[in-house]
Amino acid sequence: MNNININTKMHTYSKYQILTEETPNIDEIHHMLLQVGKNIPIDTKIIPIIKEGSFTGIWTVKTDDILVDIKLFKGTTSSVDYMLFDGDIDLTNGDAGKALVVLESTKTNDKQSRNTAVMQRISKFIVFKKMYPNSNAKLIMFYLESKWKDNLTDTAMFGFKMMTLLGIELYSVVNKKIIDLKLKYNITPFRTDDELINFKNNIKVKKGNVSVRITKENNVYKITGKLDKGDENSPYYGKLSHDPNKGMLGAIMNCFEKLNPGSKKILTTHGLNEDSLKKCKNNKFFILLYDINFEFHDITFTNTIKLPDKYFKIESEMTEKLATILCDEISSYNTIFSNHGGCALTNIKGVDRCVDVGRKMPRPDIVFENSKEKEIVIIEGKIEKELKKGIKQLSDEHLKDFITILKKLYPLHNIKKGLCITIRDVNDIKKYDTLEYPILFALDNNGKFINLL
Repeated sequence: MNNININTKMHTYSKYQILTEETPNIDEIHHMLLQVGKNIPIDTKIIPIIKEGSFTGIWTVKTDDILVDIKLFKGTTSSVDYMLFDGDIDLTNGDAGKALVVLESTKTNDKQSRNTAVMQRISKFIVFKKMYPNSNAKLIMFYLESKWKDNLTDTAMFGFKMMTLLGIELYSVVNKKIIDLKLKYNITPFRTDDELINFKNNIKVKKGNVSVRITKENNVYKITGKLDKGDENSPYYGKLSHDPNKGMLGAIMNCFEKLNPGSKKILTTHGLNEDSLKKCKNNKFFILLYDINFEFHDITFTNTIKLPDKYFKIESEMTEKLATILCDEISSYNTIFSNHGGCALTNIKGVDRCVDVGRKMPRPDIVFENSKEKEIVIIEGKIEKELKKGIKQLSDEHLKDFITILKKLYPLHNIKKGLCITIRDVNDIKKYDTLEYPILFALDNNGKFINLL
């Protein structure tokens, strides 16, 4: 491995770069560096780089011998949450082929959602390997503070066995302790296609569902699985929209391709109609099927799937997500909830317990707790032109269920609300003094910011 060595008067550093779609988190960074033989203290601070009062859009992690620059990226397709690179790699071209480690992170566990925790995650790694088949990157599925029961459900075990077959490592971190899930649950990869078929077909059928079932004849696999949602009155009827099954079916077909290269796969009972399928050929589902011999039963489908030219684009402008993350990081208050730009769901932290937030429950971007003043501060992040939308989303009516949880966790606290915005120029902030909710944090296009928290 060829790291850039940065010589200073005091130290020589091994330099790395990390790209993330999420708020930079030390647990994920720590674990990725372990994969390349580097160990940093788990309490190492992630520091936003601020020069002459302006945020550069870069964070850093620094120890006596390691220096890591961290930037946000936006995927051009279904992408992993984190990528680790050597420090000398040019990342402006959107090429992830030289990544040392790619990591997908979630707090969701088997009990909360088997599909979200396992099946939908596999897709991220499959897409990466489709685009970079010669990559030597370590593939890591990472469950952060995600408590799993002593016995897995059959569905989760099925997904984990497919992940293992596809070369994905599985780890959970609880109370800063790393757990190898493959060792904990004695997970081994499927050795044959018959083993995979029998395992899936023996999983109990849920009443009312079109369950995924597999038959094999000669060199052809027929796989049942609904790929639309709802009945004929649903707007999704006949359209490619069933996310959990897209992940599962894509993973199954790629596992068959690994076990039996070149074999034919036929998707049946999919529920799709031909016209809608032709209109959604850019759907990310098709990238999972790149270079696979497949067809949809009773539908004529011309397989002309193309891979994206780039895997990612580095965030070069000050965005709503950058603003809320920076607001969160430099606040002196205790963060009890965060949801930066649709990042992985988190729960609300109470004094002695945490409460999960329902997937469909309206939620703000950040919630702070000020123990000294006995206050809860709810923050909604918005770009300047969407301030009216932000004000509406801060209303008691919109956040009714969320606020109910907060009041149960902090019955003696008062609740206040405010906005975190990205603005053309922070010097223009005074024109918003009469808004229903005050602007408590603002970040402009040049990285200048105002913190009124």
